[in-house]
Amino acid sequence: MMSIRKRLLAWLLPGLLFAVTMAGFAIYSETLEGVSQVQDYALRQIAYSMEYSNKASSQSPEEGEEPDNEQDEIIPDNDNFEYAGEIWNHAGKLTLASNPEWILPKFGLSGFDTVIWHGRKWRIFGTSTKGKYIQVAQPLISRAQAAAEIAAQALVPILFLIPAMGLLTWFGIAYGLKPLKKIASDLDQRGADSMQPIPVKSLPEEVGFLVSALNSLLERLSDSFQLQKNFIADAAHELRTPLTALMLQTEIMSRSRNEAEAAEAFRKLQQGIQRSSRLVAQLLTMARLEEEKNFESVDLDSLAREVIGDLEPLAQAKGIDLGLESSGAAFVTGNGEALRTMLANLVDNAIRYIPQKGSIDVRIRLDELATILEVEDDGPGIPEEERERVFDRFYRGLGNNAIGSGLGLSIVKEIAQSHGAKASLLDGKKGLLVRMEFPAT
Repeated sequence: MMSIRKRLLAWLLPGLLFAVTMAGFAIYSETLEGVSQVQDYALRQIAYSMEYSNKASSQSPEEGEEPDNEQDEIIPDNDNFEYAGEIWNHAGKLTLASNPEWILPKFGLSGFDTVIWHGRKWRIFGTSTKGKYIQVAQPLISRAQAAAEIAAQALVPILFLIPAMGLLTWFGIAYGLKPLKKIASDLDQRGADSMQPIPVKSLPEEVGFLVSALNSLLERLSDSFQLQKNFIADAAHELRTPLTALMLQTEIMSRSRNEAEAAEAFRKLQQGIQRSSRLVAQLLTMARLEEEKNFESVDLDSLAREVIGDLEPLAQAKGIDLGLESSGAAFVTGNGEALRTMLANLVDNAIRYIPQKGSIDVRIRLDELATILEVEDDGPGIPEEERERVFDRFYRGLGNNAIGSGLGLSIVKEIAQSHGAKASLLDGKKGLLVRMEFPAT
């Protein structure tokens, strides 16, 4: 795992080297331009000084002697050679040369130009005056060398700054990462159940964002753990009662004096087992809801037909008319198993709480803003003052003698919330109307 410090240095140092390289090219280019201007001025001044000079800077060929170009044009391989100046008379004879061993041919220029002679580039200045032609030349390589030397002198301090910048960056990053190390140390020393927020005071802004996200996560974890603790405590309390009742029923059966007492005890034992089994099943459903996060497109019409088919035997046993009103496919985005559990709980609750030979209608309809699922029965309903509390876990309502765990509507509420749906308990035509409004897709 690569550290942040090394990663930043891996980005910064190549960038710094690239910047220094570009700066070197820029300095060299600007220096070469400046050197060229100065040297052009020097060539011009040398030419003018040669025009008015009465003394030759070196020996000149004898009058009438034609220079041997094949020999005189041989220039030593010397990059430090600076200037070569010649004067020709009106007859085209060389009368003056700054060095007879290094004689350039007469180019006949007027002003400045760059020529190639003997494989090298030369800067030439030529001028004609009073029947004489004066020519001063300089190898361009000498200018490049001068510019390179000046640029190198300018870059040397910058090159020394590179390791200094690297060290400064290294320690600067280490200092900047101190808050993260402190946070890591603080978290490492905490207990497994410590969910206290991390102090954000005096933290850098960039670290503050991370700490705020961690605090938000800790808060959610704390809420989740608290819910689990409450759930386990409530579940243990609720399971204690039916298990105690089951033990009592078994004792009663063992002490029964006749078949009638034994049959009654057995019937109550069966009811207790059914209630305990339903409670355990719903507890498992509540736990499973935390994991079911995979959403897809679900057809409520098909889902409702399946649920009604599954619960039809229970409804028929009580003579209940269980029907569906739907205009066709109605798709919502959600988890199919969770939605099946939600609708099954609504229908199952209605079957349990309404009298025999009642009726239950499941309706599915669409409007512009929502997909609406309704379950209406003709039972006793729920008093308005209790409608908020019935969504709480293990709440069964006052004066309710039905076999139930108090988890059915709590499961319905959690599934609705996870799907962004609104759950409402309303007065129906005769009994209770449960309405679920899903966002339109």
